[in-house]
Amino acid sequence: MTTSPGFLIERADARHRDYVLHLLSEHLPGSDVARRHAWLYEQNPHGKAVTVIARDERSGEPLGITSVFPRRMLIAGRTRLGSVGGDGYVRPSARRRGIATAMHRASLEEMRKAGVEVMFGPPEPHNLRALERAGARVVCHVRRYARPRILQGLLGPLARLVTRGARLAPIEGRDGRVDRIFERAIDDTVVTPVRDAAYYAWRFVESPARAQRAFVVLHHDEPLGFCVLERAGTRVALVDLVAHPDDFASALSIAAAASGAEALVTQLNDRGPHAKNLGRAGFFAREGKPFQVHASEGMDPAVFDAHRWYYSWGDGDLDRVL
Repeated sequence: MTTSPGFLIERADARHRDYVLHLLSEHLPGSDVARRHAWLYEQNPHGKAVTVIARDERSGEPLGITSVFPRRMLIAGRTRLGSVGGDGYVRPSARRRGIATAMHRASLEEMRKAGVEVMFGPPEPHNLRALERAGARVVCHVRRYARPRILQGLLGPLARLVTRGARLAPIEGRDGRVDRIFERAIDDTVVTPVRDAAYYAWRFVESPARAQRAFVVLHHDEPLGFCVLERAGTRVALVDLVAHPDDFASALSIAAAASGAEALVTQLNDRGPHAKNLGRAGFFAREGKPFQVHASEGMDPAVFDAHRWYYSWGDGDLDRVL
């Protein structure tokens, strides 16, 4: 437990469940926070969430919350335990008192105690300032890329003609092809969260919203990669895409054509692997968000190299992006 003037911060456990759900309901109005908590906080196959809450020192009233969600990572060929930061929230009446920064510092300490070595992600602007004060570093920017309707309309039929025999096969549970494709796709130069069969089934088959659908990209029934699509009317988000570098452009073309979208959007690190493939495929860079990393002392410096990071929408904690 950490005590500061007027408030205290502690790691949340079963005793604090009501506080946690109450704060999440304020942070995410309209969401089924009990279901989200069970799924995201308790059932993640890479580990349970590390959550800290702030409470008023006198009344015990909950003031804020922040969490990290464990995620296995590959960092220059080595598997490490990292985490995605998320659900950072301070009640409006308690802001500008240093609570967010104090919570992030406490969260990072609890994270290290739990064996989590890295925390990463593109936070909201108010959380970024608090994270930087707690020691995080901005490494790169993740940027939204959009393929305009006119290009999608022209390139989609062309891709279907060029990639005859290609299709998307739904992933409906733990699918061993995810493990095999990921192992082939990622080499020692890349820093990225691990996509494995257990994680993919949990993240995209069992998620509360069920809005993001996972597929294996097939060409003449041979697995070329895997992807995730989310649809909202005629717009489609390419939430994730993994393929060997030699196959990435083809997998992107197949996924884009098979999506049936009139307009297609995705998000990637604008300095990282495959960003150039998006430009060649008719995607235009739009707005971006800073991507921060906080790592334990002695961590491989590759984790701070912008050119190595492969991070997509699917690596975040949102089960809807449109």
